[in-house]
Amino acid sequence: MKIIVVDDELSALNMFLPNVVDDLNVECKMFMNAPRSALEYVRINKVDVAFLDIKMPEMNGIDLAERMLNLHPDLKIVFISAYAKDEKGITERLGGKVAGFCHKPYSAEQLRSLLASFAGQEKPKLFLRTFDAFDLFVNGVAADFSSRKAKELLALLTDARGSYVTMDTAIGNLWADKNADLGKRLYRDAVCRLRLTLKELGAEELVTFERGRAVINTKVATCDLWEFMEHGGVFSGRYMPQYDWSIVTEATLEQMKKE
Repeated sequence: MKIIVVDDELSALNMFLPNVVDDLNVECKMFMNAPRSALEYVRINKVDVAFLDIKMPEMNGIDLAERMLNLHPDLKIVFISAYAKDEKGITERLGGKVAGFCHKPYSAEQLRSLLASFAGQEKPKLFLRTFDAFDLFVNGVAADFSSRKAKELLALLTDARGSYVTMDTAIGNLWADKNADLGKRLYRDAVCRLRLTLKELGAEELVTFERGRAVINTKVATCDLWEFMEHGGVFSGRYMPQYDWSIVTEATLEQMKKE
């Protein structure tokens, strides 16, 4: 987890010395009364949490938070201050993006507790492999699916690359040999099982399910197919060979490889 601290008091910055954050595997960058430098750092670096002093001479922490959130809406903001503030008003102004408040003087224990809570909220790194056999990797480990068809449904959504897949399309690809009523029941069962698996993996955001359709969120995962389609690269010649419907996309990939 990467955090930044912006304050105009050296004593406050000293509370974030390595002996406070080492145990939590936290990388900490400090800015002594340098909000513009901190803003530039956030612009070019992935930061998880920003601890911002509310009262600073060059730019107050609330204005700085707004600018940082414009760059990275998922950034967690924690305000630090020695004065009582309208916490509800600040939270409403920032659209509920405030993750917490630290009131000076605060203790190392308070910081450890707060950082530990953020560490527990970190989202898993998701990678979808489609070249060769299809798999979902969560933090580098292949996910275990209790349902073969739930996994295939995820593969079909991955193949769609962010476009909606309707229930009829899914049934036509996964249960083409079944009658309409049975196909619908099997689809709903696969959706239920896929949702349960993703929840257990902490990856609920990967797929959005709506009535009669679903779509994969390409912003919360990486995928070799998506990378190849956007930037090119190396294609092994095998694209999810365990699924018959994959031959359409495989033909497209083969053509792109020749061009």
